Amino acid sequence: SGYIHPACTPSGFVYTCVQPQDHRHHYGIWNPWTRVEYDKKIYDLWNLGDSLGTVRADKIEELYQGEILTGFNATLKHIIFSPEGEKVIMNEEWQVKAMESENGYLWDFVSILEPCAKLPVTIKAYRYQGLCCRATEAWTKENCTMITSEGLERPEIDATRARWIYVNGHVDNQKSGFMFMSYPDNYNTPEPLRIWDQDANRGRGDVFVNFCPAKTTDWILVPGNKYTLRYRIFAYDGEMSAKQAERLWTDFAHPPTIY
Repeated sequence: SGYIHPACTPSGFVYTCVQPQDHRHHYGIWNPWTRVEYDKKIYDLWNLGDSLGTVRADKIEELYQGEILTGFNATLKHIIFSPEGEKVIMNEEWQVKAMESENGYLWDFVSILEPCAKLPVTIKAYRYQGLCCRATEAWTKENCTMITSEGLERPEIDATRARWIYVNGHVDNQKSGFMFMSYPDNYNTPEPLRIWDQDANRGRGDVFVNFCPAKTTDWILVPGNKYTLRYRIFAYDGEMSAKQAERLWTDFAHPPTIY
């Protein structure tokens, strides 16, 4: 547990889905780790069918709403399953803030990971893990496109690095999309991407987008320290352009300083 759905554009179009028939463990927008080493053993907190671990929502710490933004702070627990029983190895805090923007919704997603057991937690290099979005099943290779900050399109994107990626979709005369932005201080930046290309999911080409900081290298998390990942998501109606996307990322990564 601990995921975001439904996520909507201003017109009310829902661009996320949960537990599709083809991948029951996909949950809208969520943030689990697939290969975790603790005490010399490997656990999987993503693929629940393997019964090696999970992530559980703990509690809502704070809710707030104002004229400019609304949001919440929540805590989650990362749990491994072993013959000795369940063990919480990491606590996670989510800080989510949403606000209206020109032609869309901007919302910030901050994940703060804190190892809470005696030993370090190593997130092992693996091709998919971390913040991801499984998009509506109404979007397939027939009616959506993807572009990254490096100018790559869908057939070229997987396993490359980027500062941002956006998806434009077109369903029943409804044009809409979402954009993922990675903060320049995140681990292993610019972050590697995992996406489904146009041939994925038995040729349907459904939309799966994942910033995967530990795709190419292990990430060692030491007890007593906190590790922060920051992202911004823009949900919009209409279509995105690379020029607009770059401006949005610059506003996020390098906001103006007021003296």
